[in-house]
Amino acid sequence: VTDRKWMVRLLLRRLCGAAGESFIERARRSNDATVLLGQFSSAGHFDACLQTAGMMVTDMSENGATCELVVTDALVNNYGTLHGGVIATIVDVVGTLALLGRDPSRAGISVEMNQTFMAAAHPGDTIVALGTVLKYGRRLGFTRVDLRRGNASGALLATGRHTKMFS
Repeated sequence: VTDRKWMVRLLLRRLCGAAGESFIERARRSNDATVLLGQFSSAGHFDACLQTAGMMVTDMSENGATCELVVTDALVNNYGTLHGGVIATIVDVVGTLALLGRDPSRAGISVEMNQTFMAAAHPGDTIVALGTVLKYGRRLGFTRVDLRRGNASGALLATGRHTKMFS
């Protein structure tokens, strides 16, 4: 029955042209970052810590992506602050989402990534990650991800750059 429903939907889409939601519309509606990562998250290991932590996509466009998550005890280091490895993962994922907003079929392969840590976040803090596409070329995509406390104009906690190569 599931295969039959899928075939009917596919046939209707072909007959009706652009009927139905686009890939980006589905991702926005789902409010789930892993939807945009498709095959990369289907194995269940790509961004498990962020998926478990409840990171949510709050905005998506051709220019970038915005995500939010609340810092939990599972995401902190021995000092009780957001772990640098979690920040690196956020830069990786949100940078990738920003590029996928431009073209959902080109996730790319990371070739360079860096982070600068400026302030600490603690359990209970809401983190807003703003991913911006700096340049989208034929072979390379460049993003910047700013992590802020509370909202898009909150204190800057960290910033990162993420470069991806497209095949």
